[in-house]
Amino acid sequence: MVENVGMLTQYLERFTYIGLLFILFLCGLGIPLPEEIILMLGGYLIYEGLTHYTQTVFMGIIGVVVGDLTLYTIGSKWGSEIINHHRFSWIFTPKRMEKAQKYLHKYGKRTIFIARFLSGVRGAVHIMAGTLKMPTLDFLMMDFIAAILSVPAFVYIGYFFGGNINKTLIFINKGSHVILALVIAAITGVAYYLFKNRSTSKDRG
Repeated sequence: MVENVGMLTQYLERFTYIGLLFILFLCGLGIPLPEEIILMLGGYLIYEGLTHYTQTVFMGIIGVVVGDLTLYTIGSKWGSEIINHHRFSWIFTPKRMEKAQKYLHKYGKRTIFIARFLSGVRGAVHIMAGTLKMPTLDFLMMDFIAAILSVPAFVYIGYFFGGNINKTLIFINKGSHVILALVIAAITGVAYYLFKNRSTSKDRG
């Protein structure tokens, strides 16, 4: 995966925002390429002065949400057929689908939020959410909230470590589960702090 960073970087340098949107959409459909890596490469383009942070984050959010919603829609219409089809067995493995179904039954729509940070089962959760007929609004709301927290974080990581992007990508790839856990913990902490301060300000007002 990381071996193809050079090729991916050249593609993104050529097509910038549209290229980022397209690759993230494909990641959402289940191609074996972590979207976190693509988002960090988007941050690297900012470091190189080829793009801007706000536009990159915006296209990143659109790309991941549209990809997720596409899988959800596929699941809602042809879920059982897709899951059981031999051509898609490498994406929707029995182990992944079992985990996804277990999480959805246990945690409900909160699973959609959590899955945005778990590249291994993300696609399985989204298609299973559609198969189990989770309300579309619930799915979109949780997925969008997670996206507006995670996308800016990974884009910024790529920008901040732009001078050592290859080493950063290798480090992130090797310790992906630990890094993702730290990122979601930090994001959740900041979001809670801001929400708590806002609520306190309203009570005082």
